[in-house]
Amino acid sequence: MKSWRNNIVFVLMILISTFFATQAIADSEIHFKSIEVLNIEDGKATIRWVTDSKTKGVVYFSDSIEDLNRQTGYSIYGLTHEVVLTGLAKKKTYYFKIVAIDQAQIQKEAFVQSFSTKNMERTELVKPIFLEQKVVQTTSNATVFFWKTNEMTNAVISYWTEAQGASKAKKIIVRNFYVNHEASVRRLKASERYYFRIDAKDKSGNMSSKYFTINTHNYNDKDLSLKIQNIKPLSFDNDNLFTRRAIIEFKTNLATKVYIQYDVVPGKYKKKSVVSTFNSINHQIILSDLEPNTTYYYRIITSSNLHRKKLNSRGMSFTTAPLSSKLKSGTLVKGSDYKVYVISGNEKLWIKTAEIFSGFGYKWDWIMQVDDAILREYKEGKSITTTKKYLDGTLVKYSNSGAVYLIEAGKIRPFSSAEAFLREGYNWNKVITISTRIRYKIGSYL
Repeated sequence: MKSWRNNIVFVLMILISTFFATQAIADSEIHFKSIEVLNIEDGKATIRWVTDSKTKGVVYFSDSIEDLNRQTGYSIYGLTHEVVLTGLAKKKTYYFKIVAIDQAQIQKEAFVQSFSTKNMERTELVKPIFLEQKVVQTTSNATVFFWKTNEMTNAVISYWTEAQGASKAKKIIVRNFYVNHEASVRRLKASERYYFRIDAKDKSGNMSSKYFTINTHNYNDKDLSLKIQNIKPLSFDNDNLFTRRAIIEFKTNLATKVYIQYDVVPGKYKKKSVVSTFNSINHQIILSDLEPNTTYYYRIITSSNLHRKKLNSRGMSFTTAPLSSKLKSGTLVKGSDYKVYVISGNEKLWIKTAEIFSGFGYKWDWIMQVDDAILREYKEGKSITTTKKYLDGTLVKYSNSGAVYLIEAGKIRPFSSAEAFLREGYNWNKVITISTRIRYKIGSYL
């Protein structure tokens, strides 16, 4: 009798402890009470939100809903939170997502929201700022220079010699509004000092000026031949090569604009071309969306504005690196940002919302945290926006059967035994139960 009573007490204790553990988990869930966008002015916007438990947070934002690549954070645990987004352009729609993190490091994502800077006001006159200015190259009779402003500006460029004076300056008018700017000036005199002034004006009429000088060469370099030098990579074994991208680096003796032609077929070069925007002597072009462990053939096309010269390099080749970490299709992965992907072959597919994630039957503890370098090795595939189709690599079983299958190429492949399942490195806890109404063709055994 005593033993029977002890068993009853033991069972009740388990039930009570399970109830309170479940209640504690339920109570610890993070809820957003309100999210507001305030004070959209002077290239800034304030995001304010409230949580029902103490959290800190990260706000990811961008003007592209597909790539929330900018972030700012609120690092103090509390209930009311406020961050300021900066560097906003006028007449844009911005998208943002808040990720709240409690003291147990449990995360909760808010839905992606948006706001517009169409009516963003400037509360005071703010002059444009020169962030960068450099002379790219000067020869005996020409110069090319670059400058960058913190906002969209056009410009008037004035230049003169000491003998002429500023009152007789020649002018070049740049009518279009840009952030990054470049100008070339020809028909200069050899062995002469020239004074330059850039008057940059924003769309509100505010103006700033930048002064600099250049000295033209004392020798005639009109007949200089254009040369391409120090080309990297020239083989498969190079620090410039990765699984899905290659960094092409080289130098030219004259400031040039360049582009790369490349393909997997030697001598064709028809797949793509990547064009540089500005003249330079030191060149670096990144070819992306390449395939791992693949040989590419390429050539460099150059064109110099200073002396109207063009040059094509000889044909060269490189081989991309193989995948350093081969992940199974169906693996759920996450890097340092908020995005959760599912691996499909050599691609990573972004699961766009938490509702879609849960709709597939996935569990949050199935997500593998991986280094961003590994994640970059996988090509960005089409984002997942619906749960209508289970993805390749998903482990499933029907609700009326114990047999486990692997979805592959639109079919379900049964495992020949439990040993075969474990030998392939799969986990019984990651099998999704599906309705008998979902029908697949049965493929070969694994």
